[in-house]
Amino acid sequence: MRRTTLSPLLAACLAAACNDPAPAATDAAATDAAAADVIDERALAMHPPPPVDPSLFDCRARAAPARASTVPFACGTDPTCRTPQVMAHRGAGGPFGFVAPEDTLSAYRAGIALGVEYVETDPRPTMDGVLVNLHDDTVDRTTDGTGAVDQMTFAQVRALHVRADGLAGDFSCERVPTLREILDVCRGRVIVVVDANKTDRVDLMVQAIREADAVDSVVFSTSSLDKVRAALALEPRLRVHIRPDTVAAITEQLDALAPIVPAIVELRHADVLRGAPVVHARGSRVETDIFAEDALAAVRGDTSLYLRSYDEGADIVQTDRPSQVIERLRAAGRR
Repeated sequence: MRRTTLSPLLAACLAAACNDPAPAATDAAATDAAAADVIDERALAMHPPPPVDPSLFDCRARAAPARASTVPFACGTDPTCRTPQVMAHRGAGGPFGFVAPEDTLSAYRAGIALGVEYVETDPRPTMDGVLVNLHDDTVDRTTDGTGAVDQMTFAQVRALHVRADGLAGDFSCERVPTLREILDVCRGRVIVVVDANKTDRVDLMVQAIREADAVDSVVFSTSSLDKVRAALALEPRLRVHIRPDTVAAITEQLDALAPIVPAIVELRHADVLRGAPVVHARGSRVETDIFAEDALAAVRGDTSLYLRSYDEGADIVQTDRPSQVIERLRAAGRR
């Protein structure tokens, strides 16, 4: 079991979430690493009961659940839609979460059942060119195997069992899924954010989207404009999600893509106040990650800051605890 004391990074995340009206951005990978280092990710003492019956999304589920979001599906890809929306990190299985094993089909079914508008993915290719959904470049942390994904065949990765330590539900059937399988589960029910930062195989990602007939259920997300251009050259109908890392870069990247308007522009938390007006003036929307707030909810049970990013100008937040964000939106009359 992992330690439950706070590392300096996680403590900084909590301090920022509590005290700083415009906290310094916390890199998602660094926050995830802090979570993995300092908390038992699945310690039942830290987690409330699952917000929905696990049989709706775990190995007992016979099919994907019906869409539970009250937001129209088309809003997910419409850059002019300003309705507050929620993106589930790694399905509904991010490091500060408590619902399903990350990046599994159960996690994506859970996201649908919880009522989110977006689910984030982590496709990367195996040695034989199959796009599997795995956050890390090795299988060590999330499965019972060891090794680098790109040095393993799909059959080798598929034979591994996914860890589901301490989670309520039956996840015994779970294996590392393919991107295509996720698209098939999610199509028409929730928008899939295809994160292209873990591979240069844009061709394989676009191929999977086309084969799943999921162009209208996807946003193609990356910090690389070259990958955006490559994807659009293969499939001009794709909606894209860009990630400028400074306020100045917002205009630069939007100008570079014009006349295409991204469906989503992801900003660092520290840039939302100044950057959101720029994005909105250009006809798009702002997404930001709220993992510091997730840390606060995980460690202290405090969800009071979950609406702050929306109040600062974000239209979409990415979270490990989507059910709690949705509860806060409903309580505030914004759902």
